[in-house]
Amino acid sequence: MSHLEFPHKETSEEVEPRLSGFVWYRQGMRHLLSTPALVLCLSFLGFGGFARESGIDIVHAMVMTISVWALPSKVVLVGGIVSGAGLAAIATAVALASVRLMPMIVAFIPELRDKDTPAWKLYGLSHVTAVTSWVFGMQKLPELPRYARVPFYAGFALTLSIINTGVTALGYGIAGVVPPIVAAALFLTTPLYFMLTLPSAARLVSDRLALVFGYALGPVFALLTPGMDLIWTGLVGGLAAYAIGYVGRRRL
Repeated sequence: MSHLEFPHKETSEEVEPRLSGFVWYRQGMRHLLSTPALVLCLSFLGFGGFARESGIDIVHAMVMTISVWALPSKVVLVGGIVSGAGLAAIATAVALASVRLMPMIVAFIPELRDKDTPAWKLYGLSHVTAVTSWVFGMQKLPELPRYARVPFYAGFALTLSIINTGVTALGYGIAGVVPPIVAAALFLTTPLYFMLTLPSAARLVSDRLALVFGYALGPVFALLTPGMDLIWTGLVGGLAAYAIGYVGRRRL
């Protein structure tokens, strides 16, 4: 019997080799030298100074960074400690300040996970997801193959949280050197960056409307319900944007 030779069939892996997770992790780390990461590091310099001026120990300030991570929530935590509030009141205030991230995570996880991604990796990366890394992920992840998204995002978000733990200590150390106005300016770089970059991550009409409603309703609720303005702005503006977007999708 003659030997039959079958044509070699190229697989997708041979056409486009599947890179290792470590390679994608390093690719994510390369984006640490970017505007979002640098702006956040400047803000954590300001937080380190804020913690020192508030009488917080340097070790506690560093633990806050790695455990709470979201900058506004840490400010609420420090404010609660300085004011002498009870543990339950502080925990409630920090939880309310952080609940704004929940809908962001719900929208983000489908962009991040692959069909074989373990749940513990998603939990871990959710912890180091705040607005800066969320905007970065929503911009970059859709361009990547599914298997590469978790290590790529971990290279950026996880490494960024570790670096800023050290940056917090650095800000704590130099707080007595720089003028207070400089420390305050560093602290405000992140919210200013958020205002400029969030529109680029808004893909749906409801996302864009949520930003518009947030900008419009924020000052109103700051006057009507001081201390609860962020929550009411998010509830009213977010629900209104979702409702309008939902009606618009139903009509298509």
